[in-house]
Amino acid sequence: MLRARFCLQPPGDTPARRSTFDAVIAGCIPVFFEDAAARAHYGWHLPRSRYADFSVLVPKEDVVFGGLRIADVLAAVPPAEVRRMRARVLELAPRVMYRRHGSSPDLRAIKDAFDLAIDGVLRRINRRVRAIEEGDPDRIYYQDDDDDDDRNDDV
Repeated sequence: MLRARFCLQPPGDTPARRSTFDAVIAGCIPVFFEDAAARAHYGWHLPRSRYADFSVLVPKEDVVFGGLRIADVLAAVPPAEVRRMRARVLELAPRVMYRRHGSSPDLRAIKDAFDLAIDGVLRRINRRVRAIEEGDPDRIYYQDDDDDDDRNDDV
């Protein structure tokens, strides 16, 4: 994985895969096959609205039913684009890792996976409290707007 340019992230038993984070940490560009699954499960850690900046989407249906070859899609990505995407992946790596206690001040200034998870949980709690206060208890079950203000897109 450390020498690979692209790391395939096929759907498995569940849409979320730990190997997506492993790929990002290794500086490998994730290749997703289901757009919605990737965005829904990594929204707190990876910026939802800019997946094209750091990953490749190869629609599963095109591969399974349309005869699309994954290798052809990846070979068609220009080298300059690969370099740009890989640089973006490396920028995102701290967001999927846990910072070590006593790390340097520079690292402490960057939110790690724990910080982002706590921020996401707090946003969800605040949203649910607001829903109850506004008399709309059904809204407490919505999950698709946890980062609707794109707070995670600032990296």
